[in-house]
This record gives sequence, C-alpha cells and structure tokens, in this order.
Amino acid sequence: MMNMEMLKTEVYKICSKKVVWIAMVLFLAMFFALQFQQSEKVGVKYTLEPMRAELTSAVENADFHDFVRRNNYACSIDEITQYVPKTVFAYIEQYKNNDRIYGSLRSSLINTINKYYARIDNRAATISELAEDVASSDGSALARAKEKQLQAYQSTPVTMELNLESSANNLIDVNHAAVFPGLIMLVIIVGLAGIYSDEYTSGTQSALLTACKGRRGVFLSKLFAAWIFITAVVGIMELFYMTTTAICHHAPSTTISAASTYGLSLTAYGGSVYAFCFRQVLGTLLAGYTLGSIVMCISAFGKNALIPFFAAGLVYGGTALYANMISFPAYLSVVWSLPGELSLFMLQTQYELVAAGHYTNVFGLIVPTLTVNVIFNAAIAVVCLLLCYKTYTRKQVKG
Repeated sequence: MMNMEMLKTEVYKICSKKVVWIAMVLFLAMFFALQFQQSEKVGVKYTLEPMRAELTSAVENADFHDFVRRNNYACSIDEITQYVPKTVFAYIEQYKNNDRIYGSLRSSLINTINKYYARIDNRAATISELAEDVASSDGSALARAKEKQLQAYQSTPVTMELNLESSANNLIDVNHAAVFPGLIMLVIIVGLAGIYSDEYTSGTQSALLTACKGRRGVFLSKLFAAWIFITAVVGIMELFYMTTTAICHHAPSTTISAASTYGLSLTAYGGSVYAFCFRQVLGTLLAGYTLGSIVMCISAFGKNALIPFFAAGLVYGGTALYANMISFPAYLSVVWSLPGELSLFMLQTQYELVAAGHYTNVFGLIVPTLTVNVIFNAAIAVVCLLLCYKTYTRKQVKG
C-alpha cells in the first residue's frame, strides 16, 4: 500500500519539472497581457451599471416594450427618450465633452434596450413554437427531446435582466474561448507525460517495481500525486483567469443571471453568471482528471514521454477543434456531432450544451447531453486508470 513518503516523492517528481511552471507562468502572463489591453477600452471603463435601478424600472413598462417591438427592435436613442428617465440621460450628458465616452454610452443604451426586449420576445416565441411542436408530437426521439426541453422551460424559473456591462460575458467566455482552457490541459499533459516513462529513462523502474510497498503502492502514489497536481494547476490557473478578468473588466455589480448574457438567452439554466462559472471550473477539473488518466495510461505502456504528450494532445486538441468547427444540431444529438459534444473541451465550457435544448438518445432514453458528457468522460477516466493499473502491476522486472 501507499505511504506518505512515497506520495511526497511522487508529488516532488511532478512538481520539480521546471518546464511545467515556466509554461504556466508564460501562459498566465499572456492571459494577463490580453485582458489588460481590454481593460483600457472605453466600453469597459465607462458603463451604464450606475443607472441599473433607473433602467430596470423603465424596461418594466409594457408600453415601452410594445413600442420597441413595433419598431423591430431597432429604435434610435431619440425615439426612446419618452420612456427612459432623464437621470439616465443626465448621466450620459456629463461626458458630452468626450466624444468616445459619450458615443459609447449612447450606443450602449440603445443596443442594451433593443437587444433586451429582442431576447425576451425571442425566448417567448421559441417556447411557444416548442409547445406547438410538442402538441403535435409523433413520438420520435426528436419529439421527446423537444418535450424534455419544454418541461425544463416550464419547471425552471429564468430571470432575464439588463446586461449593462461586458464583465458577465467575459467571465463566462474565459472557459468558452478555446485557447485558455486548452492551456490548462497543456500544462497537465506536460506535467504528467513522463509519470511512468521517465522511470524507464532514469533507470529507476526496476527499483520501483520491487519496492517494499509493492506495485499497487507505487500506482496509488502516482495516482494521488497526479490528482494533487491536476487540482493545483486547475485551481491556480482558473483563479488567476477569473480574478484577472474581474479586475480588468470589473466584476459584475449584481448576481446577474446567466440567461441575461448574450448567448444564453434560450437556456433553461436558471443560475447566476457566478454559478455558471463555478460549473465550468468543476467541468475543467473533471476534464483534467480524465485527460490525466489518459496520459498516465499511455505513459505506463511506453518508454518515451513524447508518446503520451502527443497522443493526449491529439485527443484533446482534435476533439476540441472538431467541436469548434461544426454546428451542433438543435435539440437532439446525431452520430457525427457526438465527438464534439462529448469532448473534454465541451465539458470545460458547457456553453453550447446549455445555451438551448441539447439531448442525446441513449438506448431509447432522452438524456441531457451534458450529463452524457460527464458520465462518458468519467467512464473513460476509470477505464484508463484500470488499464494503467493492470499494465503497470504486470510489468516484468529486467536485470
């Protein structure tokens, strides 16, 4: 069995790789540089957030809603003056001597109101159309998926709020942009690629295979050391991502709902932006454990750390690229979409899988695709670890 000394040794082996920490520092520095540039934009520094109470009260006016709808959600700023409180315009007018700030706030005001009402009406129209489809259901898998989605809409209260600044969207986009979650996975691959194969190249494999605690103890030590490393990498990098984004874009002043952001207006998820980001972090953690298990499994078979490095990179990168290249079908997955939908990248971002109804037909059962993704990748992790254990514990001692 494993003991603490063995575990400490394995943790040290992983953490002593300077390339891991150099890569992490470089990636985080790059992220900070990109976000800092965004923080200097006028639209980020000057927002309508201080006018939230006044604007929220204004958009609750049914006449205002009807007026914008009749104008096809393309009202000009002059057309809405009769509905928007004078205090809002006074707030904007204080920047009249600065064309950039003044123009940005005026543009933000009209775009926010037009898009707010458009999202509400689009959501209502989608639910109404879905109800009509369900009423004439033919019992097919697609029809049952639509019925599931309609039930989700009806059972989950979703609040649509004014989105007055870019911070909420940017927090979610940290794990939605393909590059940044990919960098986390790259650090994990670099750290674990040689977890077994390095023992061969360093000449310590035979000693470990005949260790007094046995091969099972060595396996468990490496496994727990890998989990500690993955948890640390995900925790450090995600915390840095979120903190930097909140500083550079300003943390949302309210617990704005995820449905209030631009791409999630059709979601049945009723939580806040912060809750959605927490789900993304948990998804990244599970993705890290799964990818780590794949790396360990391949490393146990080979004698060169480059093999698991490139193989795991191909698995993650290939499926992530595929997920970003294709358009997922509405409501029900199909065979060609599953490699993207069940990818580790989709587990990290979760964005497309909860933006609207998204289900998978599993032997006749209609299951949310995100749930299928979690189960699928958890099963891959278990299979890889079992295969790794069997492979390592059956190795022959040479010499």
